Amino acid sequence: MTFTAYIRVSDANKADGESQRAAIQSYAVKNGLAITKWVEEHISATKTDIQDRQLMSSINNQEKIIVTDITRLGRNKVMALIGIIGSIKELHLAYDDRVINDDNRDNAETIFCVVGQSFASAVESKKRSERAVAGHARRKAAGLQIGRAPGAIIKSKLDIHSALILNELSKGTAKTKIVDIIKATGTTCTRQGLYEWISKRTIT
Repeated sequence: MTFTAYIRVSDANKADGESQRAAIQSYAVKNGLAITKWVEEHISATKTDIQDRQLMSSINNQEKIIVTDITRLGRNKVMALIGIIGSIKELHLAYDDRVINDDNRDNAETIFCVVGQSFASAVESKKRSERAVAGHARRKAAGLQIGRAPGAIIKSKLDIHSALILNELSKGTAKTKIVDIIKATGTTCTRQGLYEWISKRTIT
């Protein structure tokens, strides 16, 4: 069997693309899958329609596709995301170690689980943006110098793995195991670093 690997980066963050590539390669090796084509797009999921992306060519050609997580396909257009999942011949989610195909694409639990992952990622992204805007407004109103407020969330290399972390936490995976999973993608991660990332984002 041959597969198409799909990477979507929402900005110019080269590290994000490299992290996705490493995770997909690791998944393919572990499962004995041969990747014959790589598709990488630098676009926002919220500002583009999946029908207009390069990925649609692979979907229309009924290619088997590997992505790191469901958020690479979309974040907040729920019905469109469900439709795309149903259109892909065989979808592999590397972070989740999950396969969606004809055997389970009509399983409500499976679909709601992966779509929920996308929604959770979108909510966390929106909250980060709102906190940043609110903090900026408060400091400006108080006549303070505009800059990073005390206690503000600092951008972390773990942010690109937010979908993976949230998904593993929802499954009850031990945090020490999550550290190992992140390291397998090629990203340096310590137990303390993960704990601090979770704490600062008020994730339990």
